Amino acid sequence: MIEMAAVVALIAIFVAIGIGSLRSSMPRFRMIQTAKQLKADLMALRMTAIQNQRETRLLLVDADASWNQSGQVSAGQWKIQVGNKGIRSTAWDTRRTVDISRGATNDKKSVSLTPWETLVGPGINNGDAIVFGPRGTVINPASDFGSDGTITLTLINKRALPQGREDTVSIKIAVSGMVRMITSMQENQSVEFGTDNASTMGGS
Repeated sequence: MIEMAAVVALIAIFVAIGIGSLRSSMPRFRMIQTAKQLKADLMALRMTAIQNQRETRLLLVDADASWNQSGQVSAGQWKIQVGNKGIRSTAWDTRRTVDISRGATNDKKSVSLTPWETLVGPGINNGDAIVFGPRGTVINPASDFGSDGTITLTLINKRALPQGREDTVSIKIAVSGMVRMITSMQENQSVEFGTDNASTMGGS
């Protein structure tokens, strides 16, 4: 009986350790998955612009103003939109909205989109948007790109903050239509738009 009790106690300890490890790793897993979805959305927007010869854009709606404060609250929202013209679209059809905020359908607990640098966008009414032209290039003005020649969007794992760690994934979009997904720990991958089997969003 003593031996059985010891075995049960050991199993309980291992289970507790496993559950604790799983809980701590889940926010990072959700962050990586969200970043991959954002990258796929950008790739699909580019392919749709080329195939339909219309402008497309990723419209950034919301970020987490308290992104540098620990906790489980998440925030971030963007829209996938297709314009009505090849250039200077006057109307945008929203194909999908992604909302990772607390309580939303796609709530990503402890994962947030950090505030982005000012995006003027091309033409008018394209503020806070990354716009693709019919050739598949990003047609935002040069002022929207950082010193590294990219527009950067960053997701953060807020559960890592109390441990003094910065755990982030940055999506970098270049004028040429290249996307890179980089973690704060190591470079995750560098992929040209269209090299993945990204699905388009239809249209005529």
